[in-house]
Amino acid sequence: MSRKSHMLAAAVVCLALAGGAVWAQGLTGQISGIVQDSARAVIVGAQVTLTNAGTGQVRQTVTDPTGAYIITDLLPGTYSLTVTMAGFKKHEQSEIVLTATERMVMRPIMLELGELTQTVQVTAEAPRIQSQSAERSGLVSAEEITDLGLKGRDYMELLSLLPGVVDTANREAPGWNNLVGVTVNGNREGSTNLTLDGVSNRDTGSGTGPYLAPGMDAIAEVKVLLSNYQAEYGRSSGGAINVIIKSGTRQFRGGGFFYGRNEAFNANGFFYNRDGLPRAPYRFTSPGYHLGGPVHFPGRKWKDRMFFFWSQEWTPRRNPTRVGRLTMPTVLEREGDFSQSLDLNGRLISVQDPLNGKRQFPGNIIPKDRIDPAGQKLLKLFPLPNTVDPQRTYNTVFQSQIDHPRRDEVMRLDFNIDPKTTFYIRGIHDVEAFRGDFNFTLASNIWPQLAIDYSINSRGVVATLIRTLSPTMVNETTVGMNHAAQEVKPLNQETLDRNSRVKMGVDFPQVHPEINPYKLIPNATFGGVTNAPQFSIEARFPFRGRNTTWNLSNNLTKIWRTHTMKFGFFFERTRRDAARASQFNGTINFGRSSTANYDTNYAFSNAILGSITSYTESDAHPHAYARFKNIEWFAQENWRASRRFTVDWGVRFYRIVPTYVSNQKLAYFAMEDYRKEDAPLLILPYRPTPSAARVGYNPITKETVNEALIGTFVPGSGNIYNGMRVRDNRIMFTPNIHLAPRVGFAWDLFGNGKTALRGGFGIYPDRFSDDQVLVMVEQPPLVNTYAAYNTTIRSLLATTLTQSPPNVLGIQTKFKSPASYNWSFGIQRDIGFKTALDVAYVGNVGRHLIQRRTLNAFPYGTNFQGNAYDPSAPDIPLPANFLRPIRGYGNIGYIEFASSSNYHSMQTRVNRRFSRTFTFGLSWTWSKAMDLVDTANQYVNPFLDYRMRNYGKAGFDRLHNVSVNYIYRFPRFSRYWNSGFSRKLFDGWEVSGVTRMMTGPPRGFSYSFLTSYDVTGTSGDGVDSRVVLTGNPNLPKSERTIYRHFRTEVVTAPTRADFGMGNAPKDPIRGPGINNCDLSFFKNTTLTKDGRHRLQFRAEFYNAFNHTQFSDLDVAARFDNATGLNVNPRFGEYTAARDARRIQFGLRYNF
Repeated sequence: MSRKSHMLAAAVVCLALAGGAVWAQGLTGQISGIVQDSARAVIVGAQVTLTNAGTGQVRQTVTDPTGAYIITDLLPGTYSLTVTMAGFKKHEQSEIVLTATERMVMRPIMLELGELTQTVQVTAEAPRIQSQSAERSGLVSAEEITDLGLKGRDYMELLSLLPGVVDTANREAPGWNNLVGVTVNGNREGSTNLTLDGVSNRDTGSGTGPYLAPGMDAIAEVKVLLSNYQAEYGRSSGGAINVIIKSGTRQFRGGGFFYGRNEAFNANGFFYNRDGLPRAPYRFTSPGYHLGGPVHFPGRKWKDRMFFFWSQEWTPRRNPTRVGRLTMPTVLEREGDFSQSLDLNGRLISVQDPLNGKRQFPGNIIPKDRIDPAGQKLLKLFPLPNTVDPQRTYNTVFQSQIDHPRRDEVMRLDFNIDPKTTFYIRGIHDVEAFRGDFNFTLASNIWPQLAIDYSINSRGVVATLIRTLSPTMVNETTVGMNHAAQEVKPLNQETLDRNSRVKMGVDFPQVHPEINPYKLIPNATFGGVTNAPQFSIEARFPFRGRNTTWNLSNNLTKIWRTHTMKFGFFFERTRRDAARASQFNGTINFGRSSTANYDTNYAFSNAILGSITSYTESDAHPHAYARFKNIEWFAQENWRASRRFTVDWGVRFYRIVPTYVSNQKLAYFAMEDYRKEDAPLLILPYRPTPSAARVGYNPITKETVNEALIGTFVPGSGNIYNGMRVRDNRIMFTPNIHLAPRVGFAWDLFGNGKTALRGGFGIYPDRFSDDQVLVMVEQPPLVNTYAAYNTTIRSLLATTLTQSPPNVLGIQTKFKSPASYNWSFGIQRDIGFKTALDVAYVGNVGRHLIQRRTLNAFPYGTNFQGNAYDPSAPDIPLPANFLRPIRGYGNIGYIEFASSSNYHSMQTRVNRRFSRTFTFGLSWTWSKAMDLVDTANQYVNPFLDYRMRNYGKAGFDRLHNVSVNYIYRFPRFSRYWNSGFSRKLFDGWEVSGVTRMMTGPPRGFSYSFLTSYDVTGTSGDGVDSRVVLTGNPNLPKSERTIYRHFRTEVVTAPTRADFGMGNAPKDPIRGPGINNCDLSFFKNTTLTKDGRHRLQFRAEFYNAFNHTQFSDLDVAARFDNATGLNVNPRFGEYTAARDARRIQFGLRYNF
């Protein structure tokens, strides 16, 4: 290695040590083939030269004794191939497009007898058949990225073109969370790894928030590994999406663009029209530019050695929030006058005086001297009513705007150091923000209370060095780092002041003011008010989060005869610091309560009078510091057993270190630490005499207390942390090394590269979301929540604080890696017309997936047993915490690696590419995805066999998923009328489109009664109750209407006879699906005679035919207690729809 190469390699290592790296597991591909003469005899020793058309990098080899050649570790790009041999004409083949990770097999090259000075030129246009690879993968090409119109210019939308991919998101622009709604081959959302130039690119908390989202003009291609791919790829179990950034070339190329959308061009939505609402403001613009080319140095030594690519894009947009309808306190009510406050039936709401025997205040007006100033000021923070609803269900309608500015910039440098060494480095910087007051992540979710500025600042860098050590050995080293910083703060001082106890004079006392640095007003609820508002500040506010991932990987490829072997390792280290949730600002319950001495019979009058039903507050506002490591290494071989049959096999080794925290404690419930004799006592329900009022009873002091304290801990009794285990840093054991074998085959059936039979199997372990561990910093005794009952604002601090049995979590400390076992068997065929057909059976099973199971529920029917009845309230069961098997706790959720899933599908894809006028793609997936739970936070039934009770179609199951895309370039009209006018007006037109048809999701029914009625006799997470079906609820499509998606009459109420278990499966119906057509029309105009400068006008129509596509429906029955009949008039009715037609215009200049 030259001195320059040594210095550069050292620089790469320094970058790894200083900045770190992320998952970079091979972007490179390979090109192979065979050289023959006209009699199909192999030619040994032919010189094969491969040249990167963009950068000029040259790789050479010679054909082996079987006439075969293979060139590995090639960066994605366009190549030309030259084959020379004495006594034969030179063979040149151009326009060979190699994609990331592709194992391209060229058609046999036939050398013709002749002189070397004679040349046979060929253009590669045949469809791609994978005859030397078993993997199932898909490609979104540069042409599709450029010429298919995408709403919001978000490349993730193109994933829906691939078989096996379900994408239910409605994307408006690229950015954070654009993996939400994406599942691959029946694997859970969040299990798919998204990489940028081979570097992991997603938030390790949710798994669906990519750090970085490059603009489409910076993307060369998107490669998706779908199933049974080779051992060199790991990290996640649900497939891998690899986004490749463009590189510069030997020629300067660039351009600029502007895209825009506006509500003036939109069709109004179905429900907006129905409710008589105008189109909401809708503003989107996207200007940007890009430039790439050579970097020139003085002299000829460095000519064509260095290349750059730069792009910058802005996507500022403004979106409306949902329309909100709430019941705000009226002007009179804010002054204590409830003389005009009516309930839903038009009757006066009686406001009662708690100091006068609960008699109604004279005139239903609270005297001025009884009004609590803090409670009144709190109510006055609500906006005033602005409408009148005849049904009195709301009096305020509102809608806000969310400003979402975003900027993306990308820089890449490629350097041909010498003929054997290639190096590139790429940097990217994304900045985006959400600015508004409600209806988005970390904002208030009820009404525009606290305007926030939610900013995400992300940076990433990757460097790759590829060194040819010998004609048969190549080494590839990659390092990189991705970092994302999230921050949520008040939008401005004004909005902070509106939520400040000090500035607004809302003098609410707080037990732990030190954990509320902004002195924010408390959260407050107003139960009993129809469509009640509430004060609600997100429990993690002000949020700060940092997520940084480092990685180092190295791959060594060795070719020996017919064996291509690859060895490598991968190291990842991640840190994620994030604010966690607590009731840091306190929560007041002003709701109506029969047990509260100060209750006035109405929530708003409780606030005016300062009457508090309950108040809760935490004693800490935690911040978590997550860390984890992955160490993986592999060995794999691609063995060309014969000219027609290839075997892939390998094994990947995983050492997955479970998430831990840095210099911090974690708390979780451990059943083995629980001692029944140490359980604390609870305040008992008690009625001294049959005619006496119900009160609480302290079994130690024999004293009676207020009824509201029933079920709280008896002070000084037992151990309230009984069973809670506190550990420093770690709670899970690192498992043994996990072996993940991969095997596959590819059989060129006829030896002509046109038909390939392929199959394979692989095991793909995964890790889990950081949040499954970080939630443990929120638990007692690290964070405790205290409560005060039946008090007033003035006397809150003097009220004795109590604690109730908390809801806690335990976790399986013996970590088992969630894993996907997947396989496929299929056939690919070149069917002519530059078209390839691919049909395959693809399946997988998921094992050791995370689920939750409650440990502290009590069995069905318990509430109906005699010993469960409350002695102080005949015919009413005791509160649930008296009946639970583990005394001293509420619900105890247990996080375990015990869930499973399975997926079976037939996947068909037809592709026509490499055509100048018409390209076409079709994918059809006919599949069934089954599981127990869809996400890690869902509970299974603790009493019934959950393998039966919870088993059913996954929420992301889609029976049929069809996608069609096409690009057609119209013939030049100037061939028939050649004039400047006709060329400018009629030449250069093209049309493209994407049509998607997808079955709706599985849905189940929920229910309630008009008045509370217990049919299960139990309580606990996962203890479910289902309706009784008297027939098939599914309607034929021809009978469905807007108001009737299914047979509502067959859905009946469950009964106590079977403890409400019902007979319905978890997924008796399907919701509405997708039937969407997007169309785009482009006009291309050349500005110069050489055609180098071009202008393109674009008109893009999303949901072009304005087809109403309903997206949700009301599946919540409400039964009359007396008749058992459903009385919800909207049961079975559609409640939401996907976007109506959107139009986007664009103008592009390219050179």
